[in-house]
Amino acid sequence: MVDVLTGYLVREMKDEEVEEIIIAEYEHFGYSVFADLSKTDYSKKVIVCEEDGEIAGFAVLYWDENSFHIGSLIVDDRYRGSGIGKALVDGAKKEAFKRGFRKIYADVSVSSSALDFYMSNGFEIEETIKHYYGISKHAFRLSLTV
Repeated sequence: MVDVLTGYLVREMKDEEVEEIIIAEYEHFGYSVFADLSKTDYSKKVIVCEEDGEIAGFAVLYWDENSFHIGSLIVDDRYRGSGIGKALVDGAKKEAFKRGFRKIYADVSVSSSALDFYMSNGFEIEETIKHYYGISKHAFRLSLTV
C-alpha cells in the first residue's frame, strides 16, 4: 500500500527479511521485539518501507483480541525526517482498522527521543508505567485513535 501523503510503499515483510529485522532491533534496542513476540500468543506482523531496494524503516505490530500495538518502529538513520516513520504509522493505522481495532498503543521510555515522534503523529500519553524497563526506568503507554 502506498502512503498517500508520503508516497512511500509500505508492505509486509518478506520471509527472507526476518534476520535483517531482528538484527536491526538488536542494534537499536539491545533486544528484538519481533523475536520476543515469537514466544507469546500474540499475532504479529512486520510492515516495511523500502527505498532504493533496501529496508529504510519497519514497524513490528502485534495484537490479541483486546488490543493492537506497535512493538517497535525503526527508521534507518539515513532516512530520518523523510516521512518514512509517518508512512509506517499510517500503515499501522490501516492494519489496526482492518482488524477491527480503533486504538493503537505504543510503550515508549519516558526518556526516549521517539516520544516526540509519536506525539507529533497524533499519539497521546495514556498512562505512566513504572519500572517498565527495569528499576526506575519508566515508560509512557501512548495511544492513537484510529
